[in-house]
Amino acid sequence: MDNGRSNKRSSSEWKVAVLLTSIAVISYGVTSTLSAAHVDNDNHHPAIDTTTKDHQQQQHRRLAAIDKVDETTTPQQTSTVSLTSKFNEKRSFLDPSWKEWGDALVQFETLVSPAELDFTISRRLPWEQDESPEKCEEILLLMPEYFARNGHGSQLNSYVLAAMMATYLGKAMLILDAPQKNTKYPNGSMFGCPVDAFKDKKEFDQFTGNNHKHLEMKEDFPMGMSRLLQHSTLLSRGCELSACSSFTYDSWEAIRKAQREHFLNGLPPREVNCEDGDQTQRVIPLGGEEVRQFFEAQVKPMILDETKRSEAYRWIIRLGANAHEAQVFIKLTKEADIWDFVSALMARSGIIKFQPWIARDVAQFIRQTDLPLNSGYDAIHVRRGDKLETESRQEVVAYWHSQGYDRVGQFPTNYIPFRHYLRLWDSTDCDSYWNGFQTQATTRYVATDDPTTVKEEIAKLPKGSDGTTIVAGCKKVKFIFAPVSEDSAFHINEGGGKVDCYVRYKRNIRAIADLMVLTKSDTFVGEFVSNWGRIIRLNRLVLNDSPLVGERKESSGKWLKKRSFNEDIEPPAFIRDFRVAFGDLISPPPGW
Repeated sequence: MDNGRSNKRSSSEWKVAVLLTSIAVISYGVTSTLSAAHVDNDNHHPAIDTTTKDHQQQQHRRLAAIDKVDETTTPQQTSTVSLTSKFNEKRSFLDPSWKEWGDALVQFETLVSPAELDFTISRRLPWEQDESPEKCEEILLLMPEYFARNGHGSQLNSYVLAAMMATYLGKAMLILDAPQKNTKYPNGSMFGCPVDAFKDKKEFDQFTGNNHKHLEMKEDFPMGMSRLLQHSTLLSRGCELSACSSFTYDSWEAIRKAQREHFLNGLPPREVNCEDGDQTQRVIPLGGEEVRQFFEAQVKPMILDETKRSEAYRWIIRLGANAHEAQVFIKLTKEADIWDFVSALMARSGIIKFQPWIARDVAQFIRQTDLPLNSGYDAIHVRRGDKLETESRQEVVAYWHSQGYDRVGQFPTNYIPFRHYLRLWDSTDCDSYWNGFQTQATTRYVATDDPTTVKEEIAKLPKGSDGTTIVAGCKKVKFIFAPVSEDSAFHINEGGGKVDCYVRYKRNIRAIADLMVLTKSDTFVGEFVSNWGRIIRLNRLVLNDSPLVGERKESSGKWLKKRSFNEDIEPPAFIRDFRVAFGDLISPPPGW
């Protein structure tokens, strides 16, 4: 009897052992297959994802996001934190992983770390696989000159919005910069002229005059917006504008100006048929203002129309998504989720990419600051200047009213104090600091068009024994600013076309450097009143690669497709810690 039970037990154990061994072998095989699939043997880049099944094999490292709201969080902070997700890991301005991948200057070509860009997009786009002329039949022609009088943020947002519309409408997007005779800016661009633009570098080096417009420029050097940005082939499809019956720039400009009447009357934008041999192009010319009008009146309603799922799928593929991501996107119904998904995708696709000379000079400028390039830092954007009389005026009035001042004439200042920005760190746990856990001061980079006043405000704050500033009652902070410039102006549009092009270029570099530093920070404090805040937010978004996007976990363990602002749900995108100093907490559509 005992031997029988023993034999039965042995037989059962043997079967279990065989089963476990089989599972182990299968698991090993699957793991090996997945590991092999994750590497492209030709160039060691992540393998291309073309199906939902392959999704887990090629996804970029998923960055976990956590919202922390503790007992010390203020009501103002709660509303801010609930709209942001802070990544667990700290990051530095320079991406250390990129050192093993490519050119160091690439770190300064985009507003996101190069390792976060998707370099496999071209392999998925149909027009990259053949030379079919059909890819160039539909053109959205962006004419940036009209918005050249605006600052960087406005012009970059206009570019982003045009890119979003062109991809949605299935059109190639081209840029038509104004020739010298049609622009008020000497040497051909609102972004100034780098040394590379001049024909004779020796002549440039020896020049002692006050205006570089007298020096000879290279005839083929990019003009207008093209002097700042490398226009992505994701947008252009490698197309060129046809001769179009000998159209001149003035011809296109006249059509652009007439577009406003079309929009006001509820008509689609005017389209020009251009025939060039066997090729026909249908071209819609738009400036920055017309781009906004066209989007608001006609394109935005189409994007948000839930019955146009197939159009949405094709659009998001054209914008750089893979098949799995496109399936996730067409299930989104909340407007904010749609814009966040599109923003994160545009950031990953590298829509904004600066010219090599911009990257070179921005790198040189940033290295002159005290910014730690290989460790984490926080950043604050304090925009005053002309905004105080326009967009920010309402927020300034609301702030001082909240402080007990009823009349405008009683306001202590005509701006929101710097300490108001610092309040977003008021939840700091001081016990940790008093117990000696903080040994290093936190670095906070301040970008502002009013550095003198901000520095005076910082000087009035408590100081530590080591010269650092004490914030939130206990936290040691080292504030740093960009180097002082000989040029007293901070905005590229100050002075109009009368400013020397090389002086304007140096302003341009300073602004792009600030924008890049702000965007790549661990924690950013700013607002959406400024165009900068909206551009920065777009480039701090990262797609969520979870298969459970849009779902929430019930106590039963089941995942249901329910959406609620306060539920524990998987968002379509994560945003690196973005704290809104004042104004609206919800960002508008990308590029708006």
